[in-house]
Amino acid sequence: MRIRDITTQDAPAVAALHIEGISKGFISSLGIDFVTALYEAIAGSESSFGFVAEQQGKVLGFVAFSSDLNKLYKSVILKKGVRFAFLLAGKMFSPQRVKKVFETLLYPAKVKKMDLPSAELLSIVIVKEARGKNIATQLMQKGLEQCRKNRIDKVKVLVATDNNAANKLYLKSGFKLSGQIDSHGIASNIYVIDTDHFDKD
Repeated sequence: MRIRDITTQDAPAVAALHIEGISKGFISSLGIDFVTALYEAIAGSESSFGFVAEQQGKVLGFVAFSSDLNKLYKSVILKKGVRFAFLLAGKMFSPQRVKKVFETLLYPAKVKKMDLPSAELLSIVIVKEARGKNIATQLMQKGLEQCRKNRIDKVKVLVATDNNAANKLYLKSGFKLSGQIDSHGIASNIYVIDTDHFDKD
């Protein structure tokens, strides 16, 4: 197995894994084409980065970070706004879904008021058959090492309070609970880590 930088070519496999692993998330509900376009944007953005764990050409897991979510969204709108609008058009059949899109776009400003770091761990997913093999920890370690190289000293992550596996992973890795927030009607924990204090064990 090797861990390497995420590329735009990885987007379809990463998007499928995101939808499988974060099936209840709002982003997943927007469909494979939208999520693929999102990861293409993340891989090509100067304000985001990620890594994939790969074995014999198969993506076993991935992690994605943004140094500044607000900058990432602005970059997506400027570079891929028309494509995203087209992909979203067929999904906007309910006021509730429109509301969730605006909540997503306004999320960076909302958490900024909570005095949280700009950098964020956006997502981390491992295929079912590869879980329990320390891959998530290795991906997180690689991501936080990159944060340090980019002079990012603190990173936050948002996770549903009832996602026991993810909450345990972050706590084990050294993240500290910083607060709670309602995200699309779901109670979520916000964790923050000092990138110099990542628990590699």
